Amino acid sequence: MNISRQLTRTKYIALLCIGMAIHTACSKSDPVTEPVVEPPKEEESNTGLYNKLITVRDFAATDKNDGQNAAPTVYYSLETNKGIAETNRQTRNWDIAFSNIFNSHVSGNNGTNNTNFGYGNNATGGILIVEKAFDEVTEVPADTEFKVIGDAIGMDQNGDEGNGVGWLLYDFYGRLVRQHAVQNEHVAYALGNGLTLLNGKVIKPRTLIVRTAKGNYAKIRPISMYKGLYKPEQWLKDSPHVFISFDYVIVPKGSKTFEIKP
Repeated sequence: MNISRQLTRTKYIALLCIGMAIHTACSKSDPVTEPVVEPPKEEESNTGLYNKLITVRDFAATDKNDGQNAAPTVYYSLETNKGIAETNRQTRNWDIAFSNIFNSHVSGNNGTNNTNFGYGNNATGGILIVEKAFDEVTEVPADTEFKVIGDAIGMDQNGDEGNGVGWLLYDFYGRLVRQHAVQNEHVAYALGNGLTLLNGKVIKPRTLIVRTAKGNYAKIRPISMYKGLYKPEQWLKDSPHVFISFDYVIVPKGSKTFEIKP
């Protein structure tokens, strides 16, 4: 009888130890293996676009803009002539960002400035603006002239909102460009072809110049922020926006002029 009890007790202890071992093993946190997310691959430049006049029409930015809060930033590649997903921010796959309210601010892709949308990547881009017509801009500026900050260029100082020379003029009250009407309020006028205000003041044409993320150069003529509408008299408060239209010429690194070749 004692032997039987001893065996039973031994079995119990053995089972208890096994159970404790299993419990201990299960209670330990197994290391969680995070999935490896491969960064987007860098795309090759389309050299077939160099020294050509490229037209971009109705690039979709945001159709939800309350005029008070920043719109989602959108990205465009001049090197490949297409919109680029936000997941590519840390790559050289984009060359110009459209940000802030009404996507009204533009900047190049540069990894050295902590305000730039590409901060931390290896892009070397930048942007500047000149008060010249697109066809009059023939020379590539010196690299020291390009701004590398985020939101580098915005609304023009001649509008109801703006600071400095801008690529858009914002008529908040609808009284600057045309006779007042509700539908003339809150209109953003692209300045690629210049503009004459209601008071007779002439706003010179504006051309954006971009050093791309890979160090090539482009000049840009802003056309419109409204879908399918490319003339100032067509733009109204309720016109579908923001759909960015522009023309550009891109030339390879080392170029001194924006030459268009057959």
